[in-house]
Amino acid sequence: MSTPPTSLVNKSQKRVLAVVGFLVFVEFSSGFLQGYYVPLLNNIRDHLGVTDASIAWFITVQTLAAGVCVPILAKLGDIFGHRRMLRIGIVSVLVGTVLVAFAPSFPLVLVGRILSGPLAVWLPLELAIVHNQIQGETARRAIGMLISSLTIGALAGTLCAGFFSSFLESPAARLSVPVVIVAVSAVLVFTVIPESTVRTSRAIDWPGFILLAVFMLALLSGIRMLGAEPGLAVAVLVIALVLIAVFVWWELRSKTPALNLRVLFSNRLWPVYLTSFLFGIVLFGTQSITTTFLAGQPDTLGYGFGFSAGQISLVTGLNMLLAAVGAILYSSIAAKITLKGVLILGTISVAVGQVMLIVGHLAFPVVLVSIALSGLGGGLLLGGLPAATTEASPDDETGIATGVYNSVKTLGGAIAGAVFASTLGLFLIPEAGASSIGGYITVWVICAVATGICPIFLAMMRSHRTAV
Repeated sequence: MSTPPTSLVNKSQKRVLAVVGFLVFVEFSSGFLQGYYVPLLNNIRDHLGVTDASIAWFITVQTLAAGVCVPILAKLGDIFGHRRMLRIGIVSVLVGTVLVAFAPSFPLVLVGRILSGPLAVWLPLELAIVHNQIQGETARRAIGMLISSLTIGALAGTLCAGFFSSFLESPAARLSVPVVIVAVSAVLVFTVIPESTVRTSRAIDWPGFILLAVFMLALLSGIRMLGAEPGLAVAVLVIALVLIAVFVWWELRSKTPALNLRVLFSNRLWPVYLTSFLFGIVLFGTQSITTTFLAGQPDTLGYGFGFSAGQISLVTGLNMLLAAVGAILYSSIAAKITLKGVLILGTISVAVGQVMLIVGHLAFPVVLVSIALSGLGGGLLLGGLPAATTEASPDDETGIATGVYNSVKTLGGAIAGAVFASTLGLFLIPEAGASSIGGYITVWVICAVATGICPIFLAMMRSHRTAV
C-alpha cells in the first residue's frame, strides 16, 4: 500500500490546525457573550425601564432556552451534520444579539435572549467536529484549546463590558459589540469550518425529543421557582419527574431513541456524567457565593474582607485564568497519568480547595490559594470531561453525548444555585441582611463532599479507547 507524500500530509495537518484555530475563535466568542452581558444588566434595566425582578428574566429565559435546545440540536447534529446545526445555532444567536441591541421593548429583548439559547450548544457541536477530524493527543490538545478559549473569552467579555461602557454612551452601541463578535464567527462557520462525515440513523424520535424538551423546561423552571413560589415549584418538579419517567420508558422501547440510554449509562460514560453533574454544583453554584463572601464586612459579619467590585474581579479573574491554564495542560498530564488520572486529580484539587475554605476562611492567603487550586483543578475537569465523553461515545453519537455532558453540568449548577440560596437564607442575620458564616461553611461542605466522592465513581470508569 502506497504512503501519501510528506507534502500532502503536512498540508492536511496544517488544514486541521487552521480549522481548530477558527473553532477556537468561535468558542472565544461564546465565552465573550456569556461574560459581556452580566456587568451591563443594570444599564439594560435602566434603558428599558424595567424592575430588578423583570431584568432577572434576561438571564432566566436564555438558560431555559439553552436547556431545551442543547440535547435536540446536538442530536440533530449527529443526524444531519454538526456544522449544519452549528450554522443554525450561530444564525439564531446572531439574530438574538441584534434584537437585544436594537429592540424597542423588553418583550422583544427577551425574544432575542430566547434565540440566544443555542449558544450553549456551540461547544458540543464543535467538539463533535474536532472528534470527527482528528484523534488521539492532537484531539485532546484541540479540546483543551477550545475550553481555554471559552474561559478566556468569558473573562475578556467581562472586562470589555466595563471598557466599552466607559466611552459608549448609547446602550444600543454597547450592546452591538456582541453582534460584531458573533457576525465574525458566523463568517468563519459558513466559509472555513468543515462538515463532519459520520452520521447516525436519519430517523427522528419526535416523541422522545418533545418529552425531553418539556422535561428540561419543567425541571429548570421548577428549580428557579423554589425560592419565590415553593408550592408551585414542587408541583412543576413533580411533573418533571413524571415526564422523565415516561421519557425513559419510551426511549428504552424506541428503535431510534433521541438518547441512547444504554450507551449513556454504560461504564464508559455514567461516571463522566455523574462527575460532570457534581462538578457543576461547584462550578456554577458557588459563583455568587464567592462574590458575597469576599464582599462581606468582617467588622459586622465576622467574615469576609470587605472587597470592592474591582478587587473581587481580580480574585475571580485569577480563578478563570488558572482554569484556562488547567484546560490547556490537561492533555499533557493525561499523557503521563491517563485521562482517568487527570479527572481524579481535578476533582481532588477542587475538593481540597473547598476544605481549605472551611478551615481557613479567615485568612486571605488561604482563601486565595483555595480559589487558585479550585480554578486549576476545575480547568483539568473542564478539559478532561468533554474529552472523556467524546472518546467514550460512539462515533455517530458524539454530538448528543457531549450535549448531555453540557446539560448535566448546567443542571448541577441550577440545582446548587437554588439549594445554596435557601441554605444561606436559613442562616440569615436579620439586622445585617446577610448570612452568617455558618451558611457559607455549609455550602463549602456540600461542595467538598460533592467533588470528594467523584474519584470513587471515576475509579469505576472503563478505560477509553485511544487513537494515535
